[in-house]
Amino acid sequence: MRKFWRSERPPAGRCLLLVEFLGRGGLLHYAAQLARGLAWEAARGVEVVVLCGRALEPGVRPEGVRCLPRLATWNPHHRPRGVPRRLLRAWRGVVYGWAWVQVAATVARLRPQLVLLGDLEHGGDAWGVRWLRRRLRRQSPPGCLADVWHNLRPFGRQPGEAVERRAEWRVPMARQFDTVFVHGERLALEFEQMTGRRAVAIAHGNQQWLVDLAGEDPKLDERLGLSPSVPLGLLLGALSPYKGIEVLLEALGRTAPERRPQMLIAGQPTAGASWGAWQAQTARLGLGGWVHWEGRYVPTAELAWYFRRADFVVLPYRVAAQSGVAHLALTLGKPLLVTRVGGLPELMDGNGLVVAPGDAEELGRALETMVADGAQRRRWGERSAQLAAERHAWPVIARRVLEAAAPNLLPNADDCYQCTAAKEGAAPFEVASES
Repeated sequence: MRKFWRSERPPAGRCLLLVEFLGRGGLLHYAAQLARGLAWEAARGVEVVVLCGRALEPGVRPEGVRCLPRLATWNPHHRPRGVPRRLLRAWRGVVYGWAWVQVAATVARLRPQLVLLGDLEHGGDAWGVRWLRRRLRRQSPPGCLADVWHNLRPFGRQPGEAVERRAEWRVPMARQFDTVFVHGERLALEFEQMTGRRAVAIAHGNQQWLVDLAGEDPKLDERLGLSPSVPLGLLLGALSPYKGIEVLLEALGRTAPERRPQMLIAGQPTAGASWGAWQAQTARLGLGGWVHWEGRYVPTAELAWYFRRADFVVLPYRVAAQSGVAHLALTLGKPLLVTRVGGLPELMDGNGLVVAPGDAEELGRALETMVADGAQRRRWGERSAQLAAERHAWPVIARRVLEAAAPNLLPNADDCYQCTAAKEGAAPFEVASES
């Protein structure tokens, strides 16, 4: 236990804790970037801490933030061979419960002024949230509890599950939070209709941090056999049923070969993915030379290269709230082709096309438009980069989060603390980084 808790306790009320249960993937990337923005915007003496899974993805340690990769969770992109699915889920349920105990112990030790959770997809989370709220209320000074609802409803990730799972327990859980954040005004309205309480709309944030982490060129053309003369569309991310991959394949099959883009579909298939069906559909539609597959988790160091190589990014999602993939496309100045679901249409402002979800015919026409006009693609891409730098800047998002959830941690609320510390002869706690 001494090894587990090897950090000193910060002064009461001067800690901001972000919790992300896993140690890799898009949600961790989001938490790391938001944590860095919060460290920029918070008052001097406020420590920003990220508590996450111990299987930490290489390179994910944001500057100015203390990262604690200690939660006993698993690598979501690795499934042990030979282990029955039900047994594995039962074991992970036990591990997840222990991770909540670790979260509780961390909160009791650090006494943070604000705890910010991420996406919660399991029924047991409601119990953890309820306990956390009571614990924060009892501490001195009392702390606040907030959550970022990346998705209003959890996605089905297991074989046979619906695209979105029923999760009635999320409604009473929503009322336990002091503040809930969602990505867009439309989602804020849907959240209010679903739970009866208001949410704060924030932008998702650009992905410049991931661009900065890019490593060596993985030479995609050589490795995947991409043609330099045909425009390339990209669909990247965890390959789940809600992504609408079968709709994209149908749309490609409807386009004439001379107006058809080549498509790169890359990412780790989830447990509920129809990988075999997608391959069969590709063969049936005669798209073998047009669709390039890479069914693996794309490492952080390679992500930016996929977007640099693409001419546009397509998100044919059936349902969604927001997408980190879309924001990486914005950051790297790529046109977007998205469906009219969740907050995705709010990303569009002269930087691409929006189509109806599940409509292969309309999606096919949009793909042809992307291929037909290279000058238009460049203009859309320039607008994407502009939106990433202005509307989706992390300092702007972080300040809005602090204003809504913990205004006492902003610099203009810091004078009183600094004076008190000086009078008592204590040095304000500095932002630290743990290697």
